[in-house]
Amino acid sequence: MESAGAGIPLNPGVPGVSSDVAIPPEPPEIGARSLYVAGRLLAGAATFFFLAFLFAYFYLRSLNENGMWKPAHVKPDATLGAIVVVCLVASALAAIWARVQLKGDARPWIWGAGLALLLGLAAVVVQCIQYSSAHFGPTNGGYASVFCAWTGVYAVAVLATMYWLETQVATELRARRNPASRHGDIAEADRLIEPSLDAAVFFWSYLVGIGVITWVTLYLV
Repeated sequence: MESAGAGIPLNPGVPGVSSDVAIPPEPPEIGARSLYVAGRLLAGAATFFFLAFLFAYFYLRSLNENGMWKPAHVKPDATLGAIVVVCLVASALAAIWARVQLKGDARPWIWGAGLALLLGLAAVVVQCIQYSSAHFGPTNGGYASVFCAWTGVYAVAVLATMYWLETQVATELRARRNPASRHGDIAEADRLIEPSLDAAVFFWSYLVGIGVITWVTLYLV
């Protein structure tokens, strides 16, 4: 028995499409615009997320309950902290250089992206060394708790962004070996490499800016 709703489109304002009509692939411009917007939205989300740690730092510092804000033995290695921020800034500069090279159709851009990836991972490694050499934990006062939580979550964010950047390098290498078909879900899918890298580099540069603020707050303020 035929159901009462058979043949009626889900949205009355949109005409039904016959099953034998071929749906054309999506223009790459739509994906490029989506990537542009997504990168900016992600940067905004990161701002509000890490703003919580900045607030916690100054709030707990102002309270200084029982004089335990920052005991004498709670002192992270300033040298390791400087190395972390140098690696972050150098990684962002390498990523920006890679983006400029790609916009100019220069194939060596992949070397800049690879260098940015290695420097970002090096920053995480040095941060882990900082944890292993520190003589305090998250329970040793307000500063220690903010330091461990802020830098730990930030290191996870760096790792996630490095994975994003690595996918750009992997996509480019795959496209060089076997370019995408023009008859897939997206027409000329390889054209999305540039806007995808642009979104990744934009967010990475923004995240590095947050990292510089983190370093200034935790080591210099």
